[in-house]
Amino acid sequence: MPIVLISSPPHGMGRVLARNLADKTGWPFFSRDQLVEEAHKQGIRLSRLETSIVKSQVKNESLALEKEIFLSFLTDMICKKAVHGNLVYSGRAAHLIMPGISHLIRVGVNTPREIRIQNVVKELNLSPEKALDYLNTLNQDIRRWVKYVHREEYNDPSYFDLFLNLETMSLDNASKLLNKAAEFSDFKPSPESVERLEDLHLAARARLHLARNKETAGLHLGVRARDKVVTVTYMPRQEAAAASISRVMESLEGCRESLCTMAETNILYIQEAFDPSSDHFNRVTQLAKRWGAAVELLRLVPKQETDLSIIEPEKEASGREATAYTGGVEDDGPETPADDGGLTRTLDELIAMGRSAGGFTVAGDKKEVVDAVKEKNNYSLVILGDLFSTKGHSAATRLTREMGLSIHEKFKVPVISISELASEFLFGKQQALKLLISILVTVGLYSAVFQFQRPILDFMGGDLHHQWKWTASICVALFVPLVAYAYGTVAGLILKLIDID
Repeated sequence: MPIVLISSPPHGMGRVLARNLADKTGWPFFSRDQLVEEAHKQGIRLSRLETSIVKSQVKNESLALEKEIFLSFLTDMICKKAVHGNLVYSGRAAHLIMPGISHLIRVGVNTPREIRIQNVVKELNLSPEKALDYLNTLNQDIRRWVKYVHREEYNDPSYFDLFLNLETMSLDNASKLLNKAAEFSDFKPSPESVERLEDLHLAARARLHLARNKETAGLHLGVRARDKVVTVTYMPRQEAAAASISRVMESLEGCRESLCTMAETNILYIQEAFDPSSDHFNRVTQLAKRWGAAVELLRLVPKQETDLSIIEPEKEASGREATAYTGGVEDDGPETPADDGGLTRTLDELIAMGRSAGGFTVAGDKKEVVDAVKEKNNYSLVILGDLFSTKGHSAATRLTREMGLSIHEKFKVPVISISELASEFLFGKQQALKLLISILVTVGLYSAVFQFQRPILDFMGGDLHHQWKWTASICVALFVPLVAYAYGTVAGLILKLIDID
């Protein structure tokens, strides 16, 4: 039987529906309130994490690590509670938990606003007007929480299997509907789905295991599990912690084998202004995910605009005991500049993805960029975005090209422009069209050869060949590269489609 995940905002009817369903079916019941209690018992300061995410404007790497630990704890608790494969869980964003598992029923619940207001008035002893203001603020905070923690919009309908409107449906009928839906073959556990859930559970336990050990606490690591083999990926700046990671993983129960690998690539992305919602940034992060790479940002500011010196990226401890996490609430740090070209916001996005290699600003032009790269020459790819925007299109193109040539010649590292990124490394609509055309050309060429074998053989070595020797040689010289190019294009694009570069 499946696991039922019921999503409903606080002071709604989701928890009541979940309890009602659990009573009818005899399935175990688990709620977010119980989750919070368990989290505090195990030292996960969830209330501070919530406050930091909702109220703090700056999201640092420690906060992103706390978020990953919370998600791992949540996955671990859900899997432990579903001892016999059944569970009813009620939470704020339960439908976004453990994506990719088919035997989960993700249910959204709409509670009439009047009922939520009445519940707040009763539970918090507020007036109806203040209760409404409280709910509006709470709804906004939940959206911020879901956006940062789950990286999705709270009300995206594509993540729900069912959405129940309790304004027009009774609780009893809603429970009966969910009980009936649980019998559908769509939500039956398959071997693949069960295996995927076990992998997610093992990965979650591995992350918690690493976070609770003094040697590896504070390290932002990538953790994956497959067939009881756990792979831990660390960033190049954490190389000193590799031995500690391997040593800690030896004591993880249920782990058949552990692999500790460094992210093999660092990508340097150079641009004047960054926007984490732009298509350019999405392309860079898409490539980083494929390569298992970290992305470092370099913001280039023309000299006449500012006199900034090189600002070093934030460093992370490697292998040493982590300092106490404050959640960004208690400590007041230096204020972020009013306009840093989107660098901070983009770094926040990379940190949340676990792909950040830091960021820094360089004032100047080609020489200053080359000097900055010289100090950190550990890149596998340099991507040049929109640069020299005040120079005009022709001059900007020329200066960008010259900078790319200088970096390539100095450090022997591949350099491409952001416009070339999609065609060189990613598979999109243009590549799909090119693949289709190449397949048609290749099939046409091979079909023509097989269909006209006799005249071709005569032209290559028969009587016709003796009359047209030079023509035959020239045709072969032209035809073979054409076939090789068409076939090679098809093979290359198929490999790119399946993420093999």
